Parts: sequence; C-alpha cells; structure tokens
Amino acid sequence: MEKSKELNPQGCSTFEMTKYSLAACTESLVMNTFYGFSMLYYTKALGLSGKQAAAAAAIATLWDAISDPIMGHISDNTKSRFGKRYPYIFGGGILMIISFFFIWYVPTFFKTELLVGSTAISANAMIFGYLVIMNLVLRTAFTVFTIPYTALGFEICSDYSGRSKLQGLRMALNMAANLLGPAMAWAVFFPNNSDAIKDTQIARNYIDMGTVFAIAAFVFLFLMLYFTAKYIKDSRQDTACSGNLGAFFKNMKEIILDKYPWWVFAFMFFVSLGVTMIGNLQMFVFDDFMQLSGNLKSIAHAGTMVFTLLGSLLLPFFVRRFDKKGAVYIAVTWSVFCELTLAALFLTGFIKPGQMLGSFPIAFVLFAFLHSGYWFGFGILLPTSVSMIADISEINKIKTGRNKDASYAAIYSLAVKISTTIALVIVGYSLDWTGFQEGAEAIQTPESVWRVGILTFVVGPLVQLAALAVVCRYPVTKAFIEKLRPEAAGTTAS
Repeated sequence: MEKSKELNPQGCSTFEMTKYSLAACTESLVMNTFYGFSMLYYTKALGLSGKQAAAAAAIATLWDAISDPIMGHISDNTKSRFGKRYPYIFGGGILMIISFFFIWYVPTFFKTELLVGSTAISANAMIFGYLVIMNLVLRTAFTVFTIPYTALGFEICSDYSGRSKLQGLRMALNMAANLLGPAMAWAVFFPNNSDAIKDTQIARNYIDMGTVFAIAAFVFLFLMLYFTAKYIKDSRQDTACSGNLGAFFKNMKEIILDKYPWWVFAFMFFVSLGVTMIGNLQMFVFDDFMQLSGNLKSIAHAGTMVFTLLGSLLLPFFVRRFDKKGAVYIAVTWSVFCELTLAALFLTGFIKPGQMLGSFPIAFVLFAFLHSGYWFGFGILLPTSVSMIADISEINKIKTGRNKDASYAAIYSLAVKISTTIALVIVGYSLDWTGFQEGAEAIQTPESVWRVGILTFVVGPLVQLAALAVVCRYPVTKAFIEKLRPEAAGTTAS
C-alpha cells in the first residue's frame, strides 16, 4: 500500500493561525446566538411549548448530523481550481448568515391562521412549521461551511502541539465574538427584566439582534477568505475516489472501522450532552432562577465567554504539561466541581438569589464565578477533541496516503450533533417537566424555577463524568505520533 510522502509536520505562525480563526467569529455570532437565544425566543416571544421549541431545533440538528459525512466526502473529493475547501466555505458561509437572519425575522404570513379548504392551520402550527424549515436551511448551510473550514485548519497546521494551539486560538476568537456579541446582547437588546414584562418576551428585540449580528458575521467571513486565499490549492489533478454512492459508503466504512476515533467520538458524546443541556438552560437560569437585570445578565454571560477563552488560550500549556488526555481529565473535573458547588449553595437555600453581604452582591458574584468556571473546562475540551481528530486523520494518512481530513472532521461532527439532538429533546421535555409556562405574559412558579436549577447545576455536569471513563482508554499521545512518523518514513524509503 502506498504510504504518505507528507510525513513531516507543518507548523505556522500565530499570526497565520489568527487569520484562519477569523471565521470562528462568524461561527460564533451565528451559532452561539442561535444556541443561546433560540429557546427563549421560541417559548417566551413566539409562544411555542418547550417540546415544540426543542423539536424544531432537534429535527434540524439530526439532519445536520446525517449530512456531515456526506459533506466531508464531497469536500475531500472535490476537484476545483479553487481547491477542496474554499468554494464551500464561501457559499455555505453566506447561506448560513442569511438563514440566521430569517430565524429571527418571521414573516407576518406565518404568524396568522391559515385556512386550507375547510381546515384551519393555527398560527402556532404555522410558526412551528416555518421554524423547522429555517432551522433545516441554517443547519445545512452550517454543515457546508464548517466541515471544509475545520479540515482547512488540519491542513494549515499539522504539528502535534501546533494543532492544539490553532484550535485553541480558533476557540478563543469564537469566544471573543461571543463576548462582544451574544453576551452583550442582554444589555443592548434585552435590558429590562421587570415583573410586568421582560424584554426577552418581545420579538422585535430578537430581530434587531439578528440583523446586527448577521452584518458582523459577513464581515468576518470575507476577512478570513481574503487573508487566507494563499492556502487555495488547485485540486483538479488530485487523486480522488469515485463520486458514486458506493465510494461514499466505502469511505465511511473505513473511518468507522478505524479504532482510534471512537474513543474521541464517545468522549465528546457525553461532553456535548452535558454542555448542550447547560448551554440551553442557563438562559432560563439567568432570566428566572437568578432574576438578573439586563446588565447583570451581560456580565454573567460575558464571564462564561471570558473563562472559555482563558481555557482555550491556556490549552497549549496543559497539553505540553499533561498531554491531551491529561488536559481532558483536568477540564472535566473542574467543570463538574463548579456546577455541583452551585447546586450545594443555591438549591439548598444556603445562598439565595439576590442575597447581599452588606453592600456586596455575594449571590451574584458566587454564581457568576462558578458558572463561568464551568465554561473554563469547556474551553479546554472542545479544541482538544478537534486536535485529537486531526492527529487521528494524520495517522490514517500515514497508513494509506489519502487525505481524509474533512471526512474525519465530519464523522466527529456527526457524533457531537447526535449528542446535541438528544440533549435538545431532553431539554424540551425537561422544561415541560419543570412546569415551565410559555408565552409573552407567562409567570413562572418557584417550583418550576427550582427544577430548572436542578437540571442545570446537577444533571448536566453529572452526564459529563462519563467522559472520563471513556477518554482514559484513548491510546494516542505525542510520543505515539512521533514514533509513527519516522517508522512510516522508513517504510516509504525502503
């Protein structure tokens, strides 16, 4: 079997990594805003039930997961003078931003009852149908954009430690945009949290937010494409497998039978399950459990971005000191500790929301620090897992001589999105279990709010503990990769 001739790891400067990572700001403004505010928007402003809101997102996420391997196969086997990645990053990115805007802007036609013959379709059903369709378009566009974009990062930097640094920097810029975008949205677009009516119950505020963030997302996308154009490689002469369905399934079968990625897929399945639950429920915690004002919500939300960013920036240190698996141990343990401590303080009534220590806001400070601390661990976990998949893709390339970066990235994304879909369904049914009341004039009961706290502070983090049991058996280390490269080079030379 032909061995790869590209066995020497390729590094790149921090500046080059930064230029590549600019599109992470586009990802962040679109997807973090969607994840952070869509459940609030659907239930509080549009009046959908928790189950309907979760279903609209879960259906699209499941389709997104299924389409990822297809997109990976297409990208890896594309022959174009603009290369394997850039046409999809460009086209998918633009469609993603446009569909993001229409998630928030619901045309009047879909807000009114529709008569089809003698059958009346309620405004609620119309809104639900519209959101399912727009979610499907958004998630399809996201797949077309993000799978080639992730693969491009694998190719720009193939050094073992450099991969972690690049993915950490990408995550850091993602969080910086999240900090200046969705986190600040509370103070800018949703400042009022009075008992009479909350700004989160007014649809116009979401439309304004979506408009501003869509424009900013366009800017970051075009900057990334402009600054990284030198990485475009004409792929018309590249070796590619057949484009038929059989070739696709053969390619997927080879990846599925690869023993190495399964440890990462399983580990991130549990991490993503817990993170998705907490990420979707934390907005209800801000709004109803802690009853924070718009400014305090921005501070609390910004804290989660700052700590995620810090985790991402410190990732290279953890990897150098403890390797990637050790970094995962530290991150999961710390995240779970932070959330369970919040449970011990607030769910027991030891500290009450809004409690002061003299003039010091003890309740808010403890909540903001510990909840933000949870996201410090996530800032380590996500880029570490992506860099692990890049390592595994390199191992495959050494053994087969084939570049399957996008396909490996796609199967990784598939595992994460299946987990996300399951988590969204759990969140939807859990909101109904809490007794959460939907609609613009709804008032939540203390029992409902307390149950939201249970789901966020206890159930979410405990799910992540399963990730430790999985990752402890992951075999790939820096020494493993460094030993494999010269051995493969020797085989090629002989």
